[in-house]
Amino acid sequence: MKIALLSLFLDEDYGTTLNDNFMQNVMCQDDHFYHRIARSLKTANHEPTVFYISVEKKLKKFKHKYGHEIIRVPAKKIPFYHEPIVYSSELIRQIEGKFDICQIASGYYVMYKIPDMFDYVVRKLHNKIPIIARWSGGNSDWLFPIRKNLKEKSLNKCNKIICSGKNEISVLKEKFKIPESKILHMYNPIDTNQFKPRTKNEIIGKINFNLNKKYLLYVGRLIKNHGIEIVLDVFKKISKNNKDIILVLIGDGPMYDEIKKYIHKNNLDNLIELKGRLNHEIISYYYNISSLLFHVGPSGGMPNVIMESIVSGLPVIAADNIAANKDLINEKEGTGILVKLDDKIQLEEAILKIVNQKKEDNIKNANLIREFSIENYGIKMNKLFKEIII
Repeated sequence: MKIALLSLFLDEDYGTTLNDNFMQNVMCQDDHFYHRIARSLKTANHEPTVFYISVEKKLKKFKHKYGHEIIRVPAKKIPFYHEPIVYSSELIRQIEGKFDICQIASGYYVMYKIPDMFDYVVRKLHNKIPIIARWSGGNSDWLFPIRKNLKEKSLNKCNKIICSGKNEISVLKEKFKIPESKILHMYNPIDTNQFKPRTKNEIIGKINFNLNKKYLLYVGRLIKNHGIEIVLDVFKKISKNNKDIILVLIGDGPMYDEIKKYIHKNNLDNLIELKGRLNHEIISYYYNISSLLFHVGPSGGMPNVIMESIVSGLPVIAADNIAANKDLINEKEGTGILVKLDDKIQLEEAILKIVNQKKEDNIKNANLIREFSIENYGIKMNKLFKEIII
């Protein structure tokens, strides 16, 4: 089957325009979960194509390193209060009559915009091609009544909704009135050959690090509502009496320069490493040398970084306000510790508890590695496609 995988983020969500150079040198080399999904579908003998929308005016096709096609499609923006309305008639033309199934891969973020490309695509393609949406959760309390009503209508028009967090199923049923028969729980695929447990000795020569130091890790966009501010504040306090602990920040975003100034202002240049954007192979090594991963922001669904961390044997400190976090973070199983949102005391206690325990006392659940695998995702999606088409 020919599968259209849609990323409905616009250029600014990536922090740059999706020009030819960025598409060729970054997107075509990226291991983002859109491309992991495409890779998993290829293992089940499907033909996936990943679509990106952009303010770039020219439609252009690219080839990803995994072999599937990427198509950058022009989109238009109309000013609308504090955020624009985005649509792309060209995207609809590229999909309608050319694909067997449309899978909207973008997660919770686009669901909170009004009206957005998700609603536009569903309205235009409803009853013309089977549509699968991805719901990764988030803080549904952010939805004002008009937003909630719009999303409820769009979600109910989809043939199936893939829910990446078990705790989010009740949210879909109760807040959006989605029949349980339309909901399928599936974790995003993770490359378990790349993200896996390794000893620090295995990482020597692959990245620069000190065997005598303990590393705390943040991986994600450097933006507001991702918890980076509280991580910095608590680390600043901890570092006064723990000079052997290093904070590593991987990612880029609008807060990059602000964080750089914060580090210098507080004399933390030797204790905080601001890495910027790194490829997934290098990131996987940082999972292996670190003591824990932070995911303590007020927003988000089931992020890939949590799953990557867990299959790498790295515990996670996560905020307890996101239902999806409760699916995988369990202190008894060693997958991490849940803390109250913005509670600096709890966060500090959790950090010190994890860094002072032995690595082998952490994660014990190897079954998740099989559950998250690319091959397993492909098998499940193949079964789902057959059910929808029949």
